[in-house]
Amino acid sequence: MRTRTKQRLAALACGALTVAGAPNAWALDKYLDLEPPETLSGAGFGYNSISREFVLRKCVNFGAALTSDGSGASGDALNYSWVTTNDQLAEAMDLSVRTKFSMSMGVASVSASSKVKFFQETKTNYSTLTILAHYNMVEPMKYIAGDITLKPEYLAMLGTPQFRAQCGDYIIIGQQSGRWIDGTVQLLAKDTNTQSRLAVGGVVDGNYGTASASVGVDTLNQMKSSSNSKDLQIRLTSSGAGSAPLTVDEFIKVVKEFPGKTGPKQTYKLKAVPYESIVANWPPSNPLAPITAEQKLSAVAEAAWGLSALIEDSDFVAHNAGLFATGTTPQKRDARVAHVKARRAFYQSSLDSMRSVAKNCDAEWTAPCESLYGKWKDWEGFAVAEYEQFPVRYVSDCYTPREVTLAGQSIATTLSNLTKVPGQFRNTKGDRQIGGGPVAFNAALDFKPNFSGGDPLAATRLQATLRMTMEEMNADHTSFENTVRVDVADISKPDMSSGAPVTLQQCAYKGLGVRSPLVSRDLAACELMKQIGGSASAYEACKTAMLTDKHHGMLGARAKEDARVEAFTSGGTGVLKSMTCRVDSDASDDGPSLNCSSMGLLAVQYDLVNKQDLAADGWVAPKEVLTIVTPKGMSAPAALTAAIRKVRAKPMSARRGTAKTCVAPLVSIGNGECAPALKR
Repeated sequence: MRTRTKQRLAALACGALTVAGAPNAWALDKYLDLEPPETLSGAGFGYNSISREFVLRKCVNFGAALTSDGSGASGDALNYSWVTTNDQLAEAMDLSVRTKFSMSMGVASVSASSKVKFFQETKTNYSTLTILAHYNMVEPMKYIAGDITLKPEYLAMLGTPQFRAQCGDYIIIGQQSGRWIDGTVQLLAKDTNTQSRLAVGGVVDGNYGTASASVGVDTLNQMKSSSNSKDLQIRLTSSGAGSAPLTVDEFIKVVKEFPGKTGPKQTYKLKAVPYESIVANWPPSNPLAPITAEQKLSAVAEAAWGLSALIEDSDFVAHNAGLFATGTTPQKRDARVAHVKARRAFYQSSLDSMRSVAKNCDAEWTAPCESLYGKWKDWEGFAVAEYEQFPVRYVSDCYTPREVTLAGQSIATTLSNLTKVPGQFRNTKGDRQIGGGPVAFNAALDFKPNFSGGDPLAATRLQATLRMTMEEMNADHTSFENTVRVDVADISKPDMSSGAPVTLQQCAYKGLGVRSPLVSRDLAACELMKQIGGSASAYEACKTAMLTDKHHGMLGARAKEDARVEAFTSGGTGVLKSMTCRVDSDASDDGPSLNCSSMGLLAVQYDLVNKQDLAADGWVAPKEVLTIVTPKGMSAPAALTAAIRKVRAKPMSARRGTAKTCVAPLVSIGNGECAPALKR
């Protein structure tokens, strides 16, 4: 939880925050941080807090001298960071509270700076991966030194509407300049393959959100290589960086070179206070500008942004339900999507109501504003509970047809590498010499998960079992047998069959793990028994034996008489179509020579289920869906909770400076800042 949020909660506990204008309102709330407009502004100019507009005139007289004690300077090193909410982006960019609030309410000034416009265009939520590149090097705030007095013509306007129209209700007393750059690379992945490649690269994890808080150029390059360029949105704003880059490589180059380049300094921040608080010739008992607790504004703004993100995320889930784990049956999936849509309607109505009540709360803090703050001040807990009900996004495509391979090697190659080694057949009947044949050859191939106990869903390897027999059809029916068992797949490893590595970490084997059906032997042999006068019971027993002896692949054939090596190209059923085997030798012991190779297999595809879908089958919609409810005992996924409650790498108070003792005539106003003392 960031520093200022802690301060707000501490203040609530001791009753320090009050309705606007109360005697014990925080001093900091009388000093406004303002983003510079595109129009002319600076020390002595006015600002209208009601219309959120800068006034292009100076209604006051003051000397040319400026004062500063060094507080407020910022020298941030260039860094990259994940951004998952608008609140985090605003804080990283050091946007003022009232700018944050007005933008969250949709009423930002039309004369907003390029920095503010950049922020408005960069929508952040959990469906979009956003990386922010940030660098700041700004000077201390410089303030007007000496008395400030109203010009006579404007002093005469006090008490009339013309004064606010001509001069505003705040006066700018400080100006901060420097150099900065902020840029974002955003990716909205609309396919599972992209998500899977991002997971292999460590950009996302298998549950929700980012895999690591650590981010840099390598992460940007991983995003680039894992996605189509059309899915990447690149934005940039700075004090004089020129046009925005078009590619990730250009973006990295511009950001990297910016700190080392010289360039013009621009206005970074303005400081304003109410006229009546600082103007020396202001008459008594003539208040003009209402004061609002900025901590409360910040809390309401955060809730507004959060509701906007929930709306965006709900729409993405509803329109791309195939990318999310919503259950294994159509009924389960439909119910989950229906819940998301119902909550989306609630988020929208809540946001509309909030904006209707709160859009002017930054100018006048009324009882409805206080009520709204009370309702939404615990936004974090609400957000965690709401996102707990969102389906988990797939990072593994478990349902697209995919051929079984092991490190890019086919099943046929894996098995052939074992069966072609001579000497593995063992003698099971008769002497050890087949004697020229003819030889009957039979093979049966089976697949199943290599499960050795524990959780069946945790089995990642697929095992193939191939049983082969050779039998001499004359003399003493000498027989040899060889059984090979080997893992032919491991879904814990990235799959390389498509060229780029994709992850199957969310997948588990379904049933026997392959889509190939089980097959049995041809019943023609039993029909032949019937034709030659076999008993009915023997015929039925033959059929039962044939039908119950099922495998994924079977091959039954005869080698020609006196054959040494035979290519069995007929008699195959299921996935097993052919094999070439050495069935005889000139030696008195054929065992050391027998082997098989050149296996012909049909393509074998995985039969997988997403483990997240199995978990989603147990989801039950909360009974209450139209009010703010934080379910008791509910725990959101750790990655999601951390994202919502993400600790800022550098709190705003640190950027504003850490001065403990201010140099006169400046006084401390909190958050490590020094500013001219207010006169009333």
